[in-house]
Amino acid sequence: MSIVISNRAEKVVKGIGKYINSPEQRFIQGATALATQPFIDMNNRSADEDTRAVSVARTIGKIIAGTVVGVGVRYATIFLAKRFSRYVLEEGPKYLKSIKRKTKYDVLLPEFDCTKYKIKKEDFINKYNNSIKTIGTIFATGVMVFTNFLIDAPLTKVITKALTKRVKKHIEHDRIENQQTEAKDNAAA
Repeated sequence: MSIVISNRAEKVVKGIGKYINSPEQRFIQGATALATQPFIDMNNRSADEDTRAVSVARTIGKIIAGTVVGVGVRYATIFLAKRFSRYVLEEGPKYLKSIKRKTKYDVLLPEFDCTKYKIKKEDFINKYNNSIKTIGTIFATGVMVFTNFLIDAPLTKVITKALTKRVKKHIEHDRIENQQTEAKDNAAA
């Protein structure tokens, strides 16, 4: 059984695969979390107001810190991977004749054997870009083991402290409004 995809859908899927990579995925994940998780914590009626306020502020802090650091680290490591994988192409009439490192510091350039496999310039560029994004993302994973403790946790703490009072005021305001609405409804009944 095969799945039939329209040309437009195929273009959309290819575009997503081409332009939405690790940093963009982390941004989308963070934006989605920021749009949903604080509201879940805010509406948790089984917790008292102070606990809810701290929970909401901490959730927002974690999401913002994790997203900012995650996106930044991913972009930085992909940029560094690109800086250490520059190349020089020798083009033939139809296929590339050779792909060489530009300097001795370009150690991350994947090896492409143009004598064994015929490769067009466009195909090389696509493979190169995918390789660099993959290498950068792998490096980012290693770097983020440390940034979670060195940057994310302290930044989460700062954001939580800054937001807790605001969230408490918002929760108190909602409680007062609800009490006033209930009082009006009870008076009308």
